Amino acid sequence: MLRPFAVLALVVVTSSGSSAAAQDSWPSKPITVIVPFGAGGNTDSLARIYSARLSARLGQQFVIENRIGAGSIIGITSLAKAAPDGYTIGIGTSAGLAINPAIMKENLGYNADKDFAYLHLMAIQPNLLVVHPSVPARTLAEFIAWVKANPDQAYATSGNGSSQHLCGEMLMQAAGIRMTSVAYRASNQQMQDLVGGQIRIACDNFSSAWEQVQARKIRVLAITSAKRYSFAPDIPTIAETFKGFQVQAWFGWVAPIGVPKIIIDKLTAELNAVGQEPDVRKRLDTFTVEFSGLSGQAFADFAREERETLAPIVEKANIKLN
Repeated sequence: MLRPFAVLALVVVTSSGSSAAAQDSWPSKPITVIVPFGAGGNTDSLARIYSARLSARLGQQFVIENRIGAGSIIGITSLAKAAPDGYTIGIGTSAGLAINPAIMKENLGYNADKDFAYLHLMAIQPNLLVVHPSVPARTLAEFIAWVKANPDQAYATSGNGSSQHLCGEMLMQAAGIRMTSVAYRASNQQMQDLVGGQIRIACDNFSSAWEQVQARKIRVLAITSAKRYSFAPDIPTIAETFKGFQVQAWFGWVAPIGVPKIIIDKLTAELNAVGQEPDVRKRLDTFTVEFSGLSGQAFADFAREERETLAPIVEKANIKLN
């Protein structure tokens, strides 16, 4: 006959053994991948490229679930609150893990420092400062001089707190110029209006603007990466004029905090392996994004540095989410 404490010890050992076995057998069912933006955009497309390869490598489906709204806050919040069992992971971007936390220090719904395990940074992409051909400027210096002589020029954004908005605010603060942001609901609409001359300035994502630049429908003045971009190395950076200037969109994989280390390590290793596959790298190139590959603590440090860089810009500009 087992004494009560012996029965309790047996239960503890059995439970512990079952938990360890479950972790060792991960994944034993499909994994949900929360994407905080709609289908068809860069975030969704990159997530699907990786998810297809993860499904093939691990023998379980990685199922995309688009949870959109509030500049990615809805999706990222749901990811933060998901069960930490390794069966719900997601995509964290510059919007959700750097810009929004810099703007909303309270009542955000999640803590970008404490609520996530940072797994793998897939890719980074800068913005292009572009103008309609009617703007009499062909360089950044000429553009700044023109805006100083003609202040309050309108520039297109995807809304308060978007990378386009931050680009304009950072340029105004660095160059001592004055412009007015005009928010659009969709990037394709602002690009159509820029091509048509309804608005004459934008600082849009590289992939959104580059095709129109190549078609000579708009003119590029500078790029917002810290160094020249591999897809267009002839374009000068704004940082060449204003040291430290950088605006970039980025896309990475994160999990809710508390997922067992054995699963985090396996996920990170698999994501890193997918990122090294030649076919995956070629597909990333079609989106004109540069592969990163930062993982674990290096990715977490990168995201924290982005938040710290943006915070004073946001505070000085008094940016609020819509």
